[in-house]
Amino acid sequence: MRRIKRGKGIKMSFIPAMISIALVVVIVLIITRFNSIMQQRERIVAESKQLAAQEESLKMRLDSLQLAGAASDDTEKVENIARGQLDMVYPGEVIFRISGDQP
Repeated sequence: MRRIKRGKGIKMSFIPAMISIALVVVIVLIITRFNSIMQQRERIVAESKQLAAQEESLKMRLDSLQLAGAASDDTEKVENIARGQLDMVYPGEVIFRISGDQP
């Protein structure tokens, strides 16, 4: 009978092998979580830039509306509405209405 010689291989016991496998799994989980966080960060940065541009646009629109509002006299608008739609007059004024329905 011949004996089969076993080559000198690396012998690992069970516990160090399990620790190594657990370490590899933890590293893979950390890497995937890190990638997920980086993708979320990129999305948030892009959204932040978009919102900043939108804010700037709205500020410019607000400024233009404020300038347009300041250019027109608010009291004049109120007076025109009061006279035209509500038939209001200042004390002492008299309203004359002329109707075009005469035979």
